[in-house]
Amino acid sequence: MGLELKIGQVQKISQNMIQQVNVLQMSAQELTEYVKEMSMENPLMDLEDPEPESPDQERLRKLEWLSDMDEQNRIYYRQEHEESEESGIADRWEEEEETLSESLLQQLLGGPYTDIQMEIFRYLAESLDSRGYFVDPVSEAACHLGVGEADVARCLAVMKTLEPAGVCAADLSECLYLQLERREGAEELSVEKAIVREYLQLLGKNQLPAIARRLEVPIERIQKAKKVIQGLNPKPASGYADRGGLRYITPDVTVVKLADYFEIMVNEYVQPQIRLNKDYMKLLRGGECEKEVQQYLSEKVKQIEQVQDYITKRNRTLTRLARFLVEEQKEFFQHGKGHLHPLRMRDAAEKLEIHESTVSRAVKEKYLQCCWGVFPLEYFFTRGLGEKEGCETIATDQILEVLKEIIAGEDKRKPYSDQKLALQLASRGITISRRTVAKYREGLQIPDCRGRKEYSSTEKL
Repeated sequence: MGLELKIGQVQKISQNMIQQVNVLQMSAQELTEYVKEMSMENPLMDLEDPEPESPDQERLRKLEWLSDMDEQNRIYYRQEHEESEESGIADRWEEEEETLSESLLQQLLGGPYTDIQMEIFRYLAESLDSRGYFVDPVSEAACHLGVGEADVARCLAVMKTLEPAGVCAADLSECLYLQLERREGAEELSVEKAIVREYLQLLGKNQLPAIARRLEVPIERIQKAKKVIQGLNPKPASGYADRGGLRYITPDVTVVKLADYFEIMVNEYVQPQIRLNKDYMKLLRGGECEKEVQQYLSEKVKQIEQVQDYITKRNRTLTRLARFLVEEQKEFFQHGKGHLHPLRMRDAAEKLEIHESTVSRAVKEKYLQCCWGVFPLEYFFTRGLGEKEGCETIATDQILEVLKEIIAGEDKRKPYSDQKLALQLASRGITISRRTVAKYREGLQIPDCRGRKEYSSTEKL
């Protein structure tokens, strides 16, 4: 046994540091909720909610300091005005919008149905999946409701006649068939009905000659049927409200292009303003309260000051980061999508002289608004894939734009395979593998060469 003396550095993370990190990674909405919750626990914290501004007041506030904005910004604010009006209409509509189950039950009200049938209708309506399909076994519904399977089947058949067409179908095939049945001139859609009943997989693979052979009809008829089927709605529930999925994104940073520079604003005006309660502060400064009470009040004041400091540092970091992004991705802010350059969080950390983890926390679940739309901050950090002359890397979104351009210009009778797309990209100075091309194409929801092929009437079946 013996004593040994060692010299070393040990980093201790205090509770304050942890809280500061937590505040940094909060979005604008989360920060507002955090401050409101803290005010419920701290009697010295008073909150002043920002006065709600009308769209006209908000634009006036912006325009007061944007007196020298250029033509692009005038277009931007005109679009913003139009979008805000449309958004207002959308918000009002959203408040009144029905869910699919509500719409179905509304259509059944006043009908010649018993209370038991209405109970079955309600169960079926509330059991539909996100597409508007009823995929559960009829026997399961009958068992749950304590009724006969025939009763459930009859009610389900009634619901399949309701709007929107295709609702309550068991699968995609039945959904499309129900819609064809309601079309004007449905008796002339025998080919379309046969395809959705028997050959959806072949249609999905664009194997039109094979379908034409099996149905013994000209390929032109199959091409016509394909267009009709593509016009149907595979998800009848898509036009109805999903209360659980509604989310409004509040941008954390706004970037506005002025005549010769970009103005960066951190979204602070939506957050409640923190104030110290005057009555408690008067009590504290008067020195008339007991020592324990005075100590308690002092701790609460210190807590408020710390929170204000955390928020200030958060906003300062966001501002610096946004300024860095504008400088590094200037072409995007000037010209829009397709002009991002490869950029890593490590680059931002080195330039701002902060840790990479700090950058990661600062961008987490935060959004930036500019004249091109609202984007997650992570969107501006893109990996560099492919090579140009001189080994210069280009960003993924640039590759995607070039890929879409090549596919749009191809001969649809002989569309490019993924290997040929890779060669086409290489001829433009972008070197990526066939597998990567396939990954990007699928991400753009573009079919493979067989799915993009268009057939001519002279083509051999």
